[in-house]
Amino acid sequence: MEILFLVLIGLSGGLIKGTSGFGSSLVTIPLLFLAGYTKNEAVTMMITSNIALNVLLMYENRNYFHLETVKKIYPIILAGVLFTGLGLYLSGNINSYVVEVMAGCLIIVAIINKVTTLELKIKENFVSLFTVGIFSGIGNGIASIDGPPVVFYLTSIGAPKERFKSTLATHFFIMGIAGVIILIFKGEYNVEILTSTLYLFTSLVVGLLIGMVIGRKLNEELFQKVVLVILIGLAVSLFIP
Repeated sequence: MEILFLVLIGLSGGLIKGTSGFGSSLVTIPLLFLAGYTKNEAVTMMITSNIALNVLLMYENRNYFHLETVKKIYPIILAGVLFTGLGLYLSGNINSYVVEVMAGCLIIVAIINKVTTLELKIKENFVSLFTVGIFSGIGNGIASIDGPPVVFYLTSIGAPKERFKSTLATHFFIMGIAGVIILIFKGEYNVEILTSTLYLFTSLVVGLLIGMVIGRKLNEELFQKVVLVILIGLAVSLFIP
């Protein structure tokens, strides 16, 4: 039964990520809690799995991935890597629900930004992007919720589908590597976690591949609508204790 839960959870998270480029952790971690995994176990499983998932997304968007992608967001990546360690350190002392509510509020702002003429825009300078990275890194370490700050940044600049997905994949990939290195030093891995991660990862890949097929069929306008629907769903889920 536990394996079945992991497969269903992975398929759901992978499908969302493959279609939109984000959202796997926001979907899977609450479900892993319901399946009986602790916060540390769920975060460890997702940080580990996300590395390979983002490699697949980077390959999917390889025609739009180049050095300029990294150059444009390097302050986010730099701060994200540095503050992932702080987030992991704080994870035992901070209620992850507080982080989820903060992430939910940020997603709501991103939704408002997309559906109104408010047009809250982030200036693409070092300080602004580094700040986005700080929140992304802390969220990554505490609850593997590193996406909302970056998604907010990308929606605020009106990033098209290819840049949206390739930027997220690049950021999440590097953040994942940093997270795994820190988790190794913290001694979070054991045979049971690695076995559960394997089942989860396998089903995440299957869901991701299905989502990628769906994503290819979406034009720019439809993709933005799908992202909006996913953002609304994630915002609602983050406010549920």
